[in-house]
Amino acid sequence: MRASRYMACGVVIVLLVAACSSGTDTVSVEDAWGRTAPSSAFNAAFYMTITGGEIDDVLVSADADVCGAVELHETVMNDGVMQMQHLPAGIPIDAGAVVSFEPGGMHIMCLDKNADLVSGESISVTLVFETASFQVVEFEIRDQ
Repeated sequence: MRASRYMACGVVIVLLVAACSSGTDTVSVEDAWGRTAPSSAFNAAFYMTITGGEIDDVLVSADADVCGAVELHETVMNDGVMQMQHLPAGIPIDAGAVVSFEPGGMHIMCLDKNADLVSGESISVTLVFETASFQVVEFEIRDQ
């Protein structure tokens, strides 16, 4: 009889933990896409919209099999020249905030690309967050 009570308590605890962790405490990613790029192009860029959860977080890195290396970048104007700036400290995602990754702004830079990026296909990219751990996101490849 005691064993069944302990088991019932264990089940209730597991359900409570699951219920507490299934809220919007994590970030969400929408409209994930990348531009087409032939094999002759060494690099590519990926874009998306991230919505923060209930607590502040940081996108610290990303990874994709089609890339030799992946960096978080932002396009900035320096002395009248547009340049890409590497963001090694990551990108803050404030609680409830919407952060847009778009051409001419923040983006995921795929360096030393080892495959064609063909319109209509998708690429798996792993996003690593400081608090929300990681998410594998499918990025749709399109012309724009």
